[in-house]
Amino acid sequence: MKYPNFRKSGAVSLASLLLAACGGGSDIDPSGTGRLSVSITDAPLHEAQSVTVNFIGAEVKPADGARLQFFFCEDPDNPGIDPPVVQDSECDTSDPEVVSIDLLQQTGGASAPLLDGVVVPAGRVNWIRLKLDDNPGEIVLSNGAHPLTIPSGSQTGLKLVRGFDVPEDGEVRVVIDFDARKSIVEVHGPMVSYKLKPALRLVTQFGAVEGEVDAALLDPTCLGPSIYVFSGAGAAPDDIDGDAGDPLTSTPVVADPGSSTGFGYRAAFLEPGDYTLAFVCAGGVSPDGGMSFDEPADAPEQDDSLDFTLAAQTATVVAGQTDRVDF
Repeated sequence: MKYPNFRKSGAVSLASLLLAACGGGSDIDPSGTGRLSVSITDAPLHEAQSVTVNFIGAEVKPADGARLQFFFCEDPDNPGIDPPVVQDSECDTSDPEVVSIDLLQQTGGASAPLLDGVVVPAGRVNWIRLKLDDNPGEIVLSNGAHPLTIPSGSQTGLKLVRGFDVPEDGEVRVVIDFDARKSIVEVHGPMVSYKLKPALRLVTQFGAVEGEVDAALLDPTCLGPSIYVFSGAGAAPDDIDGDAGDPLTSTPVVADPGSSTGFGYRAAFLEPGDYTLAFVCAGGVSPDGGMSFDEPADAPEQDDSLDFTLAAQTATVVAGQTDRVDF
């Protein structure tokens, strides 16, 4: 399993950290409980070299009972724990460790764990809140690194209000899709700045679609080849422009030496149902197809539409299974 980079004032060894349950989580009755794991995934963003978000923990609100707070803390009594474990102990919440996750490394079916099997009461969970560091993140572009701000992020975190059930004596895995391609906003002013207004998607039951891509589609003019995934069968492929026709998510086309064409893709963490898949070039390069730019009033008009001339195809996703669609 791939784990995120842990850091606080420089690199910190993963083996030296654990996740400590604090507050309401420190006195959980072992009866009537289950385990909760939370992972982070993302869609590709071809303009950026990295998009890092800095987490310090998470809050979980059961339907019945007080909210549970989890922070990343160093455990001096248990060095060398790998992966991090959960203990019911005191945690210095004024100075927690920071988990830095590069969202752009979590594409094409990859994900980074944030909570790993924490103990919570069995039953309904109403919401999850991701807790952020005072320095919430950074975006690295061709012209260098830029701070990534999240309005009120360090105070309010990122709240996902979507309920799910934790089975007694079982485990539920929650995957949160950040989709940086829809979420990053370039703000024009005296200085260009970047904000993250997350378009978060939470899933607990999911399957995947994968397939091969004909090398003939990837000529030198095809920048950022991607597969766009739209909800429902027979959906009309469209650019990302902030309306109901936007793709649910996207995934990059990558070199795949094991395929007959040499290229493939994998769209993971899709809830059961029907989807329309479309191949596109320049995925995430144009303003409408990538970051949501706040263009200045005098900006020249651009033809930034994507080419959907290749016929879209339908896929049916079943939980725990992988459908196959080739292009």
